[in-house]
Amino acid sequence: MTEPTPATESEAPLDADVIVVGGGPVGTTTALKLAHGGLRVILLEGRDATSLEHRATTFHPPTLEMLDELGLAEPLIEKGIIAPSYQFRDAKLGKIVDLEFEILKEDTRYPFRLQVEQSVMTTMANAALEAHPLAELNTQSKVTGIRRRANHVEVEVASGPRTGTLRASHVIGADGMKSTIRQALDVGFSGHTYPERFLVISTSAPLHELLPDIASVNYVADPVDWHVLMRNPSGWRILFPAPFDEETPEHLLSPENVRRQFARVLPGRTDDEADAAIDWATLYEVHRKVAETLRVGNVYLVGDAAHVNNPMGGMGMNSGVHDGYLLAELLVRGSGGVDVDAELEAWAEKRRAVALDFVGKETEGNWSALRDTDEERRAAQRASWQALGEDDDARRDFLLTSSMLASLKD
Repeated sequence: MTEPTPATESEAPLDADVIVVGGGPVGTTTALKLAHGGLRVILLEGRDATSLEHRATTFHPPTLEMLDELGLAEPLIEKGIIAPSYQFRDAKLGKIVDLEFEILKEDTRYPFRLQVEQSVMTTMANAALEAHPLAELNTQSKVTGIRRRANHVEVEVASGPRTGTLRASHVIGADGMKSTIRQALDVGFSGHTYPERFLVISTSAPLHELLPDIASVNYVADPVDWHVLMRNPSGWRILFPAPFDEETPEHLLSPENVRRQFARVLPGRTDDEADAAIDWATLYEVHRKVAETLRVGNVYLVGDAAHVNNPMGGMGMNSGVHDGYLLAELLVRGSGGVDVDAELEAWAEKRRAVALDFVGKETEGNWSALRDTDEERRAAQRASWQALGEDDDARRDFLLTSSMLASLKD
């Protein structure tokens, strides 16, 4: 761990109360929450804002409640697709159970999943930051390191309008799995990489019309052909497993293989028909890793800088937004003279525990259940899912967990 360097009398005044490094959905919402709380914030993003990726597409109820406090929930809902339920299915047997969120109407103002690309929300948050008098948004600003001083933190910026050294009372690393901030702190990031990559295909085919019994979100179990179907405003995404030991990335992304995978969902298409329906395909590795700590003095890690996990369940981005929102609440309270050091330590411990014991276990459990090869266990899992459709109390408990509401309980 790095140790703080003593302050000197000649140091310049602080440039901000908080510097947030990383301008994805977690960094932007954290910065906006801080600015709403009256803190001066500088957000540094190394990329051009227009190039931010579209990976996450699910917003869970508690995330929407947090975004509502920032004025983002309603405009985001207008641009997204409300999923009032989601399904567990079997690749050969079809629908097993349809789980309706209506049973959570007493637990949340938003009893549904919202399907919309994360870049839509990030764009909205960027616009809100640019309009806020206490926020400063800088893109194309590459952070190369930090120095912890006795009473503040210095951030080294190698490009962009703020090139040089910036000083703030607090620094938040929201800069992704390869976090410069985490590496500068020498914080370990342990875990594992999954034994298969994920192939994601985006299609303009109206699967909700061609497969009329599906929901907007569907987890399809099969020992070989498991997959996930998710509807978004731009079309449908289909996620397939792609084992490391079978094919090269070039083969997996070849038109022939992409068509073959697409045919699992929509068989009988000609090559030309399939090509016309497939918008793009991408391949990525999946990890489950957690930082050994989320706090070193006045430097904090949130989102993928703090933890990454399997995307089964759409919990990664949501959990990161929760990290930053809850941290910002504490920093705002601390700025008013309240001693929140013990609460900040508790925040770091609780959010790390959520990543390990809640998000990690839930997402890995979903992945394991979909791909199980043992027929006896698969039958038992189907029976368990079917039972949720018949027991209101069990269904509510299950959805409190899968919607992440349970992760925020004390």
